[in-house]
Amino acid sequence: MTEELVAQMSTNKVLVAILETLGKVTVPTLTFLDASNSDKELVIDYNEEPPSFVFSLRDKVGDQDTN
Repeated sequence: MTEELVAQMSTNKVLVAILETLGKVTVPTLTFLDASNSDKELVIDYNEEPPSFVFSLRDKVGDQDTN
């Protein structure tokens, strides 16, 4: 089931879910303008209790989260 849900995720769906959860997110202009996915990848972890997804970024080269 988890694999099916992850396969259905799109960037827009992730963003909408995050904004529905947090309400608003303020991003500094330079952070937005400098944002690039060339060196980052989205990490999606699933927690069974409570059922939830955890989204984070990590460097494509290493295994460290950037949060």
